[in-house]
Parts: sequence; structure tokens; C-alpha cells
Amino acid sequence: MEYIDILIIAASLILIIGLISNRKILKRHLIFISLSCVIAYSFLRPFCPLGVVGGLGTIAYLVFITIKSKKKVSIKLLEVEFDNAYIQEFINNYKKDIYSFFPFYQAEKGQRSFLMMLNADLAGILIAYVKGKEMFIEVDYAKPTYRNKIIGKYIYKQNTGYFKKLGVNKLLTKSYHKGHSKYLQKMGFEQINLDNQLFFVKNLD
Repeated sequence: MEYIDILIIAASLILIIGLISNRKILKRHLIFISLSCVIAYSFLRPFCPLGVVGGLGTIAYLVFITIKSKKKVSIKLLEVEFDNAYIQEFINNYKKDIYSFFPFYQAEKGQRSFLMMLNADLAGILIAYVKGKEMFIEVDYAKPTYRNKIIGKYIYKQNTGYFKKLGVNKLLTKSYHKGHSKYLQKMGFEQINLDNQLFFVKNLD
């Protein structure tokens, strides 16, 4: 086996990783990279039939991504009872991952529970409690396949009026995960010290 053959092996491995990845954006990038490697290999070898297949595959994939990106996305927050069956089933299914981000969460009466709906699919949940004009977010979790910031931008940037209708003008939460902290900062939250505790805060006024 020549060194150049490593390229086609790498393309196969990248494609496999892309196909099994839960991250949509990562999946797209890896599949595109694998197809590009196939094309590069066909030119370096050279082997025209493989290049044609790789080229057609790349074109078809780009057309597919373009069409999919133009489809209208519908995102909604639906409030439900805290003991709603959908919420409970969702937490049971993703319990390990949820608690890796929110290790101290406990279900309690009085919490406000919301379903994050993306094109009629249950993409995530938001659980919080409201005190006066402040909402403390206990859980803000999206399925791994929906962590592309689209839902977050809608909830925390484009649709803040939803919280204002609930009488809320300030959102507060804590973060116990580095990735979650970065996400909150991108959504406009600022980390501040309140009563010797670190909170992420976003003013809606």
C-alpha cells in the first residue's frame, strides 16, 4: 500500500464518523470532507471513474443541503404542566446527558415547564421557576441532534417577547458545564456574582 492510499482510507473513516455523528453541522462537514478526499484521491492516482462518482456525490450532496437549508423552520415554546408525560418521558430518555449539564436539577411543584418544538418535533425542554419579574432557568436542554444554536437564538434573541408576556424581564441560570457556559455567552448572558454565587444573567428590557 502506498502513502496515497491512506487518503481513501481516511475518506472512508471520516464518512463513517460523519454518518454516526449526532451533530447535524458536524455530520455535514465530515461527509463533505470525505467526498472531497475521494475526489483528491482520484486525481492523484489518477482514477477517473472514482473521481466522477465522488464529483457527482458532492454535487448531489450540496444540492440536498441547499434545498434543506431553504426549508422554513418553525420553532415554538409550548408551556405544559411540570408533571406532563412528554416532559417526564423526555427526561427519562436523556437523563444521563441532562444531568451532565444540570447535575443539581430536581423536579418540584411550581416549576414552569416548556417544550421546545422544532417543525412539530420535540427538540428539547426548558424548566424554570418565576419569582416576581425574574425567571431562574433550571434546565435548558436540547437533543444532541438539535444543538446548532437555531433553537437558542429563537428563544433568547428573537422571541424574548414570549418571556415578557409572562411578566419576566430578567433571565438567570447557573452553568456547571464549560460548553454550556460558552453557549449562554453567545446567547447574550453575562456572568455576574450575586450573593457570592456565579450566575449567568440576561436582561430583557
